[in-house]
Amino acid sequence: MKKIYFGLIAILTLFTACSDVDLEPMNSSEAVTNLRAEYTPGSRQVTLKWTNPTMPGQTGIQIIKDDADVINLDGVVDSYFIKKAPANVDVSYTVKARYNDGRVSQGQTVRLHIDYEAQKGANVVAMLVPEDYETSADEKSAVEWFQNNYVKTGKGVLLTPATIDDLDIESQSACWVMCDRIGIGLGWQNLPGNLASNATIEALKAFTADGGNLFLTNHATQLTVAVGRIAETYAPGIYGSGEGGQNGDIWGSQPIIGNAEGQIYDHSGHDIYRGMKFVSGLYERSIYTFIGAGVKGDHNCMWDLNAYGLAPNPNVVKAWEDLTNSHVLGTWNHVVDYCCAGIIDFDPTSTFNGRILAVGLAAYEWNLGGQANSCQDQLERFTANCLTYVSTPAEEKVAMLVPNDYTNSDDEKSAVEWFKANYVNKGKGILLTPATIDELDIENNPMCWVMCDRIGIDRGWEHLPGDLASTATIEALKAYAADGGNLFLTNHATQLTVAVGRIAEAYAPGIYGSGEGGMNGDIWGSQPIIGNAEGQIYDHSGHDIYWGMDFVSGLYERSIYTFIGAGIKGDHNCMWDLNAYGLAPNPNVVKAWEELTNSTVLGTWNHVVDYCCAGIIDFAPTTGYPGRILAVGLAAYEWNLGGEPNSCQSQLEKFTGNCISYLK
Repeated sequence: MKKIYFGLIAILTLFTACSDVDLEPMNSSEAVTNLRAEYTPGSRQVTLKWTNPTMPGQTGIQIIKDDADVINLDGVVDSYFIKKAPANVDVSYTVKARYNDGRVSQGQTVRLHIDYEAQKGANVVAMLVPEDYETSADEKSAVEWFQNNYVKTGKGVLLTPATIDDLDIESQSACWVMCDRIGIGLGWQNLPGNLASNATIEALKAFTADGGNLFLTNHATQLTVAVGRIAETYAPGIYGSGEGGQNGDIWGSQPIIGNAEGQIYDHSGHDIYRGMKFVSGLYERSIYTFIGAGVKGDHNCMWDLNAYGLAPNPNVVKAWEDLTNSHVLGTWNHVVDYCCAGIIDFDPTSTFNGRILAVGLAAYEWNLGGQANSCQDQLERFTANCLTYVSTPAEEKVAMLVPNDYTNSDDEKSAVEWFKANYVNKGKGILLTPATIDELDIENNPMCWVMCDRIGIDRGWEHLPGDLASTATIEALKAYAADGGNLFLTNHATQLTVAVGRIAEAYAPGIYGSGEGGMNGDIWGSQPIIGNAEGQIYDHSGHDIYWGMDFVSGLYERSIYTFIGAGIKGDHNCMWDLNAYGLAPNPNVVKAWEELTNSTVLGTWNHVVDYCCAGIIDFAPTTGYPGRILAVGLAAYEWNLGGEPNSCQSQLEKFTGNCISYLK
């Protein structure tokens, strides 16, 4: 491939701005000549080359980027390699000769503009820790967890400032920066192990400029200032780095911010808390727990929102969020007003392309003096949630596919309205029909919800309406699943498990209805606890798809998750009769079905306590079928009750949102 050579722009040129950052006094000295920059189109790797002066006494080279950033090289070298030069912006490099008596010559400058489109690094995440991280028990414990769950599974890479050049948007989409130390002073410049070095900060800046996202925890939250996301005046001010001591309390995060009517911000349903236990009885409000009794460092590195002179708008949380384009997602356990921010989600801006999720709560601690943490599973779940949240490319949007004539169905129409309001209108989703099925793309859509709920259609996927059963639609879904796309199939669309080839026709849903239905006063939902034989009971009540829902007792023999209340119900089951497939109990038909199909039965009818049927099935990816399918065929999953309000609407919506998030 042809190389591009950018030659000398200004011979013996001295910029006033350059003189402001000279490390040595400027005296008349022979300068370098023939400065040029070489690179290959489509690459950000640049080599600066020059000819050194002939006069004696030269000991080194000084390079200044954009009249500001200074690099001093020892030795009489005649080239400098730049692994990741800034892209899509004008950049200048000035090269000067340094002499043994402290003189620095005038400079030659080369300017270039690299046109480059970065290919983002999928969902691989990096973890950056100080070079001496093993001297911190907290950092060491966090690294061990990351290595076991990400590095060894091919989902992550561990970096230190010594290997910071390996941080690249084309290899990783996000980076967790972790620092939790005893005895370091306030200010990002005091971060240990070269975290505060110029090379580290510049690499983080370049990463975020390319759209890379950062997860900053503990003392590393101060890097929000170093990388330029917020001004120094807004740096974290609630700070601790002391020895700490024994403490018997349970600590965590309070996601419900505020105490004034109409000014309460509830983030308890945010993705960073997904699947966690919202524990009541510890403080004034329920909290998400991180650590139990043990030796705690009490190392807060968070924001005192009352310290920045913000005029209430209508309160300092709102004023801070408006000022910084961010969302305060958590504070101390016991705080119910607006005083402080312990977890902040800084959105990307027009000038700062990367997202930053900053967790500065002392409750976020990885080692309690070597003692076991009673909330360890919650701390780990929270961390995994945060890494998933920041590593999801912003361009990704969930898809919903409905028949071309979906407005003919009140249920489909109501579901679409909800999806539009909560995903499409917020830039998080796209609505598709068979007419636009070519827009379904694994590179932009990690999952697709296919919804069909009709009166009067016959059993069999071939009878799905509005071109859902067309060859073009089926082939598009097959191709999508083959690329690893995940499907959420609801109501009559569960039959597509056969059409796309995940199960054989012989195992198609057999409990089927599409009648007019009628008024029914019962509450319907899902039973997540399957089976009635000792040692053969499968409890999925804690599965992600049910997270945050009310587990209601007193309606049937067991508690259920409710979907719909009284109203006109279609009774449109499209689910599996597990007794109809000739399965030999192993030790029961649920287990036999799961082993046969590599799936998990996550729910059945409200009142069913044996093994007869499956209303919600999670079909895991296989070697021959890379995509996951979550199929919900319960008649209880209904979006329109004859136009009447659904007393369980919030639960239906929560369940749906959970299912979508589970498949993303």
